[in-house]
Amino acid sequence: MRTCLLMLPLALTACSLGKAATPAPVDPPVRAMRIVSLDYCADQYVLKLVDRQRILALSPDATRDFSYMREAARGMPKVAPRAEDVLVLKPDLIVRSYGGGADAGAFFARAGVPVLQLGYAEDLAGVRRVLVETAEQLGERARGERIAKGMDARVARLSERASSPFVPSVSRDPAEPLRPRPSTSLGTNGGGMNNGTVSTIASQPTLLYATPGGVTSGPGSLIHELIELAGYRNFQTEPGWHPLPLERLAYEKPDRVAMAWFGRRDYNPDRWSAARHPLMRTASAHPVIGLKGAWTACGGWFVLDAAEAMARARGAQL
Repeated sequence: MRTCLLMLPLALTACSLGKAATPAPVDPPVRAMRIVSLDYCADQYVLKLVDRQRILALSPDATRDFSYMREAARGMPKVAPRAEDVLVLKPDLIVRSYGGGADAGAFFARAGVPVLQLGYAEDLAGVRRVLVETAEQLGERARGERIAKGMDARVARLSERASSPFVPSVSRDPAEPLRPRPSTSLGTNGGGMNNGTVSTIASQPTLLYATPGGVTSGPGSLIHELIELAGYRNFQTEPGWHPLPLERLAYEKPDRVAMAWFGRRDYNPDRWSAARHPLMRTASAHPVIGLKGAWTACGGWFVLDAAEAMARARGAQL
């Protein structure tokens, strides 16, 4: 009994320390002037939304090929996402998506530095939401709303060009692109089955999206939504991310293939993946649609560049 009583204060102390280990987030300043970005996804938002003089440092990947805002990042200081390297700069706001690891937010909060954690976007509506929310927290609400309205206009143009069903004629050139189906409003990634669109969907060309690593994406993903917005049916019908369907490609071909390239390392002749399989080289009679990896490496307003590139390859007038 005496032992239990002696242990009780220690147990209570341990509980108290456990609670202290998860500090409350530190409120960011109204207008941060010493912003540090910890990863290249955060870099894109910081570079787009705030003036250059407010940025203290960016991530080491800010100028890499897969960074959409790499030109704007030229000549700007960079910092590794290590606590000691960041804290010595004395930032008044840290912006991150994944940089610094899972415990980075809590660590910097204990150090008294506010952290702006970017939200996760699984569809275009989510991208728009993250954009507006991030701009608000960076003190740039008007700028964020302006970019969001630009997104709305781009989606509307893509949807408008996809509004007329295509009826093939006997005299049509086989190389002539099919017209797309109607698209839904911003934020629907489930295919957008509106009244009267079933026959239109059946007439759409199919498209297979591929990465250099040999994977593709099906329904329920942002990539799938972009494919449909561009006026195609996704060749990959299984939800989520999967290896390229090489067995299916042996007996069935998509109308088009879109390949994302993330930098010079993708052209390494000694690096093999399913994307280099002979079946992929003959997967489509049309040239491969090249997509810059920076367009899809992060969920941002710039993913619409990929949709527009796919639509142009199909023949849409954007």
